Amino acid sequence: MSEDKKYGPAASFSAGAHIKSMDSYREIYQNSVENPESFWETQAGRLDWFKGWDKVLDWDFHAAKLAWFEGAELNVCFNCVDRHVLNGEGERTAIIWEGDDPTQDKKITYKELLHDVCTFANLLKKKGVKKGDRVCLYMPMVPELAVAMLACARIGAVHSIVFGGFSADALADRISDSTCKLLITADEGVRGNKVIPLKVIANQAMEKATCVEDCLVVRCTGNDVIMQEGRDTWLHDELAANDINSDCPAEKMGAEDPLFILYTSGSTGKPKGVLHTTAGYLLYASLTHEMVFDYRPEDVYWCTADIGWVTGHSYIVYGPLANGATTLMFEGVPSYPDASRFWQVVDKHQVSLFYTAPTAIRAIAQAGDEFVKKTSRSSLRLLGTVGEPINPE
Repeated sequence: MSEDKKYGPAASFSAGAHIKSMDSYREIYQNSVENPESFWETQAGRLDWFKGWDKVLDWDFHAAKLAWFEGAELNVCFNCVDRHVLNGEGERTAIIWEGDDPTQDKKITYKELLHDVCTFANLLKKKGVKKGDRVCLYMPMVPELAVAMLACARIGAVHSIVFGGFSADALADRISDSTCKLLITADEGVRGNKVIPLKVIANQAMEKATCVEDCLVVRCTGNDVIMQEGRDTWLHDELAANDINSDCPAEKMGAEDPLFILYTSGSTGKPKGVLHTTAGYLLYASLTHEMVFDYRPEDVYWCTADIGWVTGHSYIVYGPLANGATTLMFEGVPSYPDASRFWQVVDKHQVSLFYTAPTAIRAIAQAGDEFVKKTSRSSLRLLGTVGEPINPE
């Protein structure tokens, strides 16, 4: 016997929400289905474009063609960083980084992010990376990961991020399949006070994936790692060079130019590289971040996913930053130092929008309610889950 229960939000919440009811949602959704061109052309006003489009939508499934905003030009990095600085929001916090160690955190303003991204982008150019080249990122959840993504987008390079928990073979397969010429990794990662030997794994992968010409290494733990002369260099040494400056104009990208490749897990066969293009992806990420999470400028938003997954791409970096939000990056795990870590971080940074996975909730629920009740959580306004159905209880 099935049971249908619905728990609606409080009337006070609904009254002030972007989407005030299911009827309102259905009306918006139906409009998007029945009038896709006019719907998305209206939504396109949330982005800044260097050049307008010739046609909103051109599709022919028989010819395997599907194109959005053909003829238009824009840049994802410009939309996520520059325009907020130009609009006077440069001192606003863009990224809050919360380390695996509860005593380590960092706040990066949009102005600081612009400086870091432009400098990193110029370093990529110095390494010979140009528009259309593929760059692999195999990194822990540190600010340099977001900076590297945005730097690739700024110059038109296509990033391929590989989750830091994958093996050397999995990394090598993904590097080789997309012929990445540059790999960005770290000496080691830390999760739950456990060290992840990223550079060791990367070295093994690069023995098989011979297309890698250069490897940039972020110093995270400071432990000794093997560096191959002529290929491997420390990121901090490269950025300290006198010939790297922070002036890097954003590349004008076609609406259907590639932004990133992300591979499927490979659990049902050979991993498949899924290519995401520029305009349609960013527009969708921006719209859904604002509407699904009822985002407001005063919110502090936290998606607990790893950026190695598409949820992290869209709802830690591109969607929130396109909307000028303050987004939180978490290096650690929900059970370290104890099962109240999520809620301690919520209180510490006054998180109002919290987005996690049922798997994480189940894991910390087993520890008992006391780990929840010893924190305030009073800043929370909206909760979301992703990846699988949530247990009704």
